[in-house]
Amino acid sequence: MSVITQKGQVTIPKKIRNKLNVKHGDEVVFNVEDEKVIVRKKVKKTRFHQYVGYLKHKTDTKVDDIISQLREDGE
Repeated sequence: MSVITQKGQVTIPKKIRNKLNVKHGDEVVFNVEDEKVIVRKKVKKTRFHQYVGYLKHKTDTKVDDIISQLREDGE
């Protein structure tokens, strides 16, 4: 059990922090569903995530052909 401070802060019990694998500095997201509060760890996106699906329109093209075309365009 936790107690809400004057500033509205609450300590997440260690057992739950371990289960969520959250550490100092990590961000958590709160969602309210009916009378429940759901807490989950915010997933950090890497720079790679911005390119997911970038070549989706090239489904019928071989990877080697795409790389060759990118190299030619860069010259």
